[in-house]
Amino acid sequence: MFQIDSVSYLSMKEKLDFNSSTFSWNFRGHVATFEVKDNKLFLNNIETSKVHTDFKGLLDKYMDRKGRICASWISGTFTCGTGECLYVASNGFDSAYEQETELVVENGAIVSSITYKNKTYGTVYLSDVTHKISPEFDLSKIKAPKGRITIKIDALKFSNEGKVIEWSVDFWTGQNNLSAEIKEDIVKEVNRVFNLFDWKTYCRDSEWHWLTQGDVTFPLIFK
Repeated sequence: MFQIDSVSYLSMKEKLDFNSSTFSWNFRGHVATFEVKDNKLFLNNIETSKVHTDFKGLLDKYMDRKGRICASWISGTFTCGTGECLYVASNGFDSAYEQETELVVENGAIVSSITYKNKTYGTVYLSDVTHKISPEFDLSKIKAPKGRITIKIDALKFSNEGKVIEWSVDFWTGQNNLSAEIKEDIVKEVNRVFNLFDWKTYCRDSEWHWLTQGDVTFPLIFK
């Protein structure tokens, strides 16, 4: 996707003191900034933690008549987020913003673009699940053995407004000895309690998502 010609790359690597690693988490130690003008992608600057230098002489072959460096070595699909960050992913790359523009680039030229407007629903984060949910459970009528039963919960369906309207409830391995009746009663109680809250969700590309990177585990304590 970012394969510049080998001669220019080796010259830049030597001058800017790039790390030789090929991983994507910026292990090369440099940051390149680009801008879109006239439906093309142009390189503005390259910075490294060790060196800040003029790189333009290394890329004259990519320069247009206005002295801009067209990034014709780049092809791929890129998402540019602006506005409030609605969801922060641990890796950073999957974070969602109020507005996201998807650019399809072929050899430095913008061939198409789509802009999405995202939004959120609800007020309760899943990180609050323990202290907000525990007081609501009524386990007295469920004839489960004493001890802890751990369940995994994930959202399956959302309303048009973003409210979670259907859950999946699974039991951790090692709890297969529970009867079908006990499991059914637990699922009913989980659905009752979880639907008391307007859980925090976010809409991305017209599709609703639970504001978590996976299912949530929750312990039920039977006394």
